[in-house]
Amino acid sequence: MAKPLIHKPRCSNCEYYGVHSESAPKKVAGAFLRVGCRYCSGGKRVRVFKPSDPKVYIPSWCPRHKAPAEMRVYCYKDTDAWYINFLFKQDGTPRSPSGYEYAVRHECRTELTAKGFYELSEQQMISDILGFNVRINEVIEIDDGLKPYYFFIHEYGIEVLTYFDRDRARKNKLDRPDLEEPDTDLGI
Repeated sequence: MAKPLIHKPRCSNCEYYGVHSESAPKKVAGAFLRVGCRYCSGGKRVRVFKPSDPKVYIPSWCPRHKAPAEMRVYCYKDTDAWYINFLFKQDGTPRSPSGYEYAVRHECRTELTAKGFYELSEQQMISDILGFNVRINEVIEIDDGLKPYYFFIHEYGIEVLTYFDRDRARKNKLDRPDLEEPDTDLGI
């Protein structure tokens, strides 16, 4: 299986990043934009990039960047969602996790980046990296404010998900009595 690409965030991928391309200088929201200057409109006001700012990657003043990143662990919201997944697995039907069957189990801040977490998970157990047990079929989200990454826990490791409906999963209420007992499940 090909190793997934987890890129360092770039300004060019941001919806608020722009380059002033009009023929004349212009004042926009308190910032004077010259021809060819780069700017960010993501905060309360438009901010012009300085020559000392990074050319490709995000600057330290980025208004959307979260440092430290937010981490959420999602598990099945109830035993019915777990059982449906179990039946699909018994039939041999592959399914990718979606947000409607998950709910937030744990939420915290982490100094890890998505790329750093993925590289560490190839060398260490996930429970050692995070400091708490994670179960099979759970989803880990690492959100730096620019692009969230989702990791699905398998029996044999982790998989980077291309899509996960986190808004739906965050609305769901966790109704799992098995999570109130001491962790006897297989920790990864």
